[in-house]
Amino acid sequence: MTINVPSRMIYAAQIRAARALLNWSQGDLAERAGISKQSVNRIENGSMDARFSTMTALNDAIRGAGVEMGEDSSGTVRLSVARDRLLPPSA
Repeated sequence: MTINVPSRMIYAAQIRAARALLNWSQGDLAERAGISKQSVNRIENGSMDARFSTMTALNDAIRGAGVEMGEDSSGTVRLSVARDRLLPPSA
């Protein structure tokens, strides 16, 4: 059974997962992307459709930290990060 999931929900899940891999808070991502923490929160919970410029800023911040987000032709959503780019858990 195939479930049609809206793109914004896939993107929101990728953002949350990328933050988790990087051990970043919403505030950390917002600062690195140059957007508000509220925008990150609203994008992640699906209550806001991000503008292209906002999505680009988020992607650039995440990719700059070494995490790649994507989706293959079969619809599988993927995140990858080099092991040496992972940060230790915060104390």
